[in-house]
Amino acid sequence: MPYARIVDIHSTVEGAARKSHAWQVLREAARVEPDESARIAWYRDDPIAGLGLLTAESLVAAGRYEDVLAFLRGVKTDLGLEPARGFGSF
Repeated sequence: MPYARIVDIHSTVEGAARKSHAWQVLREAARVEPDESARIAWYRDDPIAGLGLLTAESLVAAGRYEDVLAFLRGVKTDLGLEPARGFGSF
């Protein structure tokens, strides 16, 4: 399923920004979940406990895409997909 259907938002300035944010979140999610169908299902349907039990899609629509990106980056670190950075990584 192409991402274009997922981020089908009207082309207003605000909508264009949201579309860009949705693409950013989906790209970051691809680094955690390689299966596109599972990734899209997560984006649309799975509530994120640490973010008020809202889905990634609803958070992006509310302008909270940076929260979703931070969540995904934390997941990558927790899974060992990305090395820890800073003094705490020694």
